[in-house]
Amino acid sequence: MKKYKNSIVSPQAEIGKDVKIGDYSKISGSVVIEDGVVVGDRCKIGYDDSVDEHRVISENRYHRQFLLKEKKCIIGEGVVIHDGATITNKVVIGENSIIGNNSLIRSNCSVGSGVVIGFSVTVGPFVKIGDGSIILNFSAVGSTSKIGRNVFIAPLVMLSDNRYMLRDYKKIRGPIIEDYVRIGVLSVIISCKIGKWSIIGADSVVTKDVPEKVVHTNAFRRKLIQKEIDEYLESLK
Repeated sequence: MKKYKNSIVSPQAEIGKDVKIGDYSKISGSVVIEDGVVVGDRCKIGYDDSVDEHRVISENRYHRQFLLKEKKCIIGEGVVIHDGATITNKVVIGENSIIGNNSLIRSNCSVGSGVVIGFSVTVGPFVKIGDGSIILNFSAVGSTSKIGRNVFIAPLVMLSDNRYMLRDYKKIRGPIIEDYVRIGVLSVIISCKIGKWSIIGADSVVTKDVPEKVVHTNAFRRKLIQKEIDEYLESLK
């Protein structure tokens, strides 16, 4: 490994132009960091976190779809990784995404372009996050979760992958959050599917599938009207 100012960078790493790496960070293995990426202080990128959990998940037929073809960590152009973040091996992050302070992204994760992950967010292994989605502070995304495009997840949300609280990793299935879904603060989504455009109110516990274009809270459920959808689309421009 070679020194990069006060950090350590693997000789196998491919570092693009105008990349900034802060103090006391460690870039391990065959990481690809494209042009203009900013890595903060005390970050870890590309280290191997393979454990028995990963082996069991990858051997299960349902979970094989989540295995990335990439054999190394790839950080896209213009990504900003803030201080203390940890990104393990076999993670792909699309261009212009932001990874917040002290967040953790585990192996076999695919993060789209323009994604914002707040501080102290945990993303489990085998997760897919679509372009333009936002996951705010202190949220946790369970393994094998699928998050679509332009999804908004408020702080302190839990996407749970273990409905029955078992130690059998073969039965782990994360929630499926489709495009344009919004999830309110302190909500818990457990191994179910949230349809496109739906809104999950704050402090909700969801254990069954929610159809498209629905406002769902613990107290009621109603259809979303077209005006509300149009207003949200306008806010994304």
